[in-house]
Amino acid sequence: MKTLAIVDGPGALAPSELGTALRVEVRKLVTTRAWLVLGALSIIVGAVIAALSVAGAEPRDMTATDVLTGALTGAVQTSYLLTAVAGIACVAGEYRHRTATATYLAVPRRATVITAKLLTLLGYGFVVGVLVMAVCTAIAAPWLAQRGFLHGQLGAAGVTRAVVGGIAAIAVVTALGVGLGALLRSQVAAAAGLMIYLFALEPIINTIDATRGLFPYLPGGAVQALTFSGGHAFGAPDGANLLNAWQGGLLITAYAVALTAVAVRTAIKRDIT
Repeated sequence: MKTLAIVDGPGALAPSELGTALRVEVRKLVTTRAWLVLGALSIIVGAVIAALSVAGAEPRDMTATDVLTGALTGAVQTSYLLTAVAGIACVAGEYRHRTATATYLAVPRRATVITAKLLTLLGYGFVVGVLVMAVCTAIAAPWLAQRGFLHGQLGAAGVTRAVVGGIAAIAVVTALGVGLGALLRSQVAAAAGLMIYLFALEPIINTIDATRGLFPYLPGGAVQALTFSGGHAFGAPDGANLLNAWQGGLLITAYAVALTAVAVRTAIKRDIT
């Protein structure tokens, strides 16, 4: 069985080589239906979550800012799971569909390929994030006004933070998916592992007194900090205190970069059959 020779090693990325890899990845992105479908689903699911949040809110219990912020945050937390799957599929899908060999023959330096995928999917996540926030705000704000919630509060700091933080969260978690897909090279394992971690393991950590203090420094806690910027984490009546937005943003970015770096190092040592 033939294997693809590794052409990789230390040193800076060649701009021309990275440019070529970026053009290849962008072309794949705009011509592959799966990423377009996942992006559309992210927007649709986010819009449904935002609508349900507004529909279930009671004026006597919450302010307009609280409702709108909660609606946007809920939309973000469902949307970034789908874009993360897109990030996973960007790398792991190449192994599943056996196109990785052709990709690495076109750009033999594997670090360049994975960097190009990371940057491309980061941009993809940013675009999807902007659309999710725009659609959800366009649905939630008029509805809140119609229900008597809204009284000139759209410029509130909490709403601005939710919008900007939500876009950043979707973009960075999408990039995190790239690193996870590169590391595991299995779409099913990577997607299942991500969901189990975010929906099972981290909530358990947040509900146990002895481990609750760790939650803000985990990926899920960092993502929550981006949209909440302080306050209490979801998952427990007295959840852990979250980091500030900029701290959460730096932390989740560090996770994405570190995971991708580990993936690059391990990918260099593996043969592609």
